[in-house]
Amino acid sequence: MADGVRVVWMPGGVRTEVHLADEDTGGAFCLLVDNPPAGWSLPPHRHANEAETIHIVAGRFAMEIDGRSIELAAGETVHIPRGVTHSGRNVSADSGRRVLLFSPAGMERFFLEAGQPNQRDQPDAAAVLDAATRHGWEFMPSA
Repeated sequence: MADGVRVVWMPGGVRTEVHLADEDTGGAFCLLVDNPPAGWSLPPHRHANEAETIHIVAGRFAMEIDGRSIELAAGETVHIPRGVTHSGRNVSADSGRRVLLFSPAGMERFFLEAGQPNQRDQPDAAAVLDAATRHGWEFMPSA
């Protein structure tokens, strides 16, 4: 980003860094790095507008993608096409680190809107859900 990396804190204590946004890539993609703590999970959901690529830098993550279960470790990458239901959780004993690429760009606006600027302020769950819905997230019932 022109003014440097923006850091926000998401629900569950996830530190999220926005490295590249829409204006940096001509709308092609946005690039984020996050640090989900041990035990963190995200329920089944899909993105209406963006594909998501996840590269694991540290830790282990169990994921369910379109009904298929996989586990990813450091150095592994998965691509999730737009509209495909997926969920994930950090199954490591420590915080993980992931690089997230959303294509096209735009998802970074959700994180910047819904996240908090410091760890001690917890995001309001209803406001996060509202922002997620406006930014094309659709949460699915858990199996």
